[in-house]
Amino acid sequence: MLSRLLTQLRRPYRLHSVYERLLGTEIELQIVAESRPRAERAEQAALAELERLTAILNRFDPQSELRRWLARPHEQVRLSPELREVLRLADYWREVSGGAFHVGADAFGALWQAAAQQRQAPEAERLEQLISALQDPPWTWQKDGTLTLKATYPLGLNALAKGYIVDAMAEAAKSEDGVRAVLVNAGGDLRTIGGEGLTVQVADPRTAQDNAAPLARVLVRNGALASSGGAHRGYQVGHNWYSHVIDPRTGQPVGRVTGVTVTAPDCVTADALATALSVLDIPAGLELTEATPDAAALLLDHEGKKYTTSRWVGH
Repeated sequence: MLSRLLTQLRRPYRLHSVYERLLGTEIELQIVAESRPRAERAEQAALAELERLTAILNRFDPQSELRRWLARPHEQVRLSPELREVLRLADYWREVSGGAFHVGADAFGALWQAAAQQRQAPEAERLEQLISALQDPPWTWQKDGTLTLKATYPLGLNALAKGYIVDAMAEAAKSEDGVRAVLVNAGGDLRTIGGEGLTVQVADPRTAQDNAAPLARVLVRNGALASSGGAHRGYQVGHNWYSHVIDPRTGQPVGRVTGVTVTAPDCVTADALATALSVLDIPAGLELTEATPDAAALLLDHEGKKYTTSRWVGH
């Protein structure tokens, strides 16, 4: 009893580290624990989970499980539970978003990047071929638990993989004894567990100035946040500027939504929603968010008008 009381009275140790190790993105880790050794054990648990899952999901590493699977089209392959879970999430979000979320969207990005270099829009025939290819599921699930890759176009899982890894890191750190609170932040996609949470300033996507007034402030406590937008990234094709956000249903860049910020119970959900809401028209995006348990969103359209869902608590 006395030892428990002394532990409660002891000032907690706060660990703050920054790494550049998550799918090409800087990652920040904050841990509040009863002592420095416990905080450091939690840090090592999070980093071990980062290394383990990166070896599975990193599309930039030729030796990752994902890359090795992508090199084996038309074969029945037994995958790890983690990769299978991310692929099931990809199936789910493709279905509920009506195709606005699609792991094949990267294929259109490559076409528009080439168009920028050639200073002319992609060929309509090539766009139609890709649109047609994306109508079919990119892989099939077999009764014995194996998967068969069908897609012949580039696939990108980063919109899910990053959030999935952030969640796993946060949960691994929090599971260590004596840990009171955890924050994992990967380039603005973050997850908090325990503690008082974090008030996040949502950057205004219309300006790149660091000292600009935030678009909003929102408390993230025992949950996650992710943002997306196409205001400052895109393709210059001749005299025309196009957003980097491409609708995989049409192959065309979309500019209806300038910025999206999503809060959700976990980061993988927030990431998927932020991606889908950048593509969908605003009413459809708001409806999808309302249908997602405990999720909320702030959207900014190309005219600067704000839209929020009923559960949004920012100000």
